[in-house]
Amino acid sequence: MSDNYFEHFGIEVGFQIDLEALRKKYLNISRNHHPDYAAGDDAAYEQALLMTSLNNQAYKTLSDFDERIKYVLEHLGHPISTDDKLDPEFLMEMMEWNERIMEAGMEEPEQIQTLSNDFQGLEEGFQQRMEAAIKAFETKHDDAELGRIKEIYLQRKYLLRLRTSIDKFARL
Repeated sequence: MSDNYFEHFGIEVGFQIDLEALRKKYLNISRNHHPDYAAGDDAAYEQALLMTSLNNQAYKTLSDFDERIKYVLEHLGHPISTDDKLDPEFLMEMMEWNERIMEAGMEEPEQIQTLSNDFQGLEEGFQQRMEAAIKAFETKHDDAELGRIKEIYLQRKYLLRLRTSIDKFARL
């Protein structure tokens, strides 16, 4: 039993994977290693439980785009760390967005939808940057491209937090 999620499913390490093929492999492993098939044999039952747990965690990680990005980065030697620093210019831009969100949410609630639409454009731009960086990595397979993917991943985490704030104010 491998702790490498890609090996577990018999697929190549990559940022982009066939999600339907992944789902089929997950279901096949789930059926073949279900703990109910090992009833009466304690060792086999324990092994089936371990396989089920690994299978579930591996599928959960690889089927989620952001979790897969993080996992691949870690697998390829670029783990996410609290020591990772982001570009100060980017952080200033995020502070400005945060201020705009707070002002619109508290002082100008009718503006929150416009702000949400503007922010969606920013999110789409980051998604396009991520896709381009992944494509470049798949072509070159070098550390510089992995560094770009990591930076975009960390920046997108900020965007997700801001999106949560926008959505919260939109519901009020």
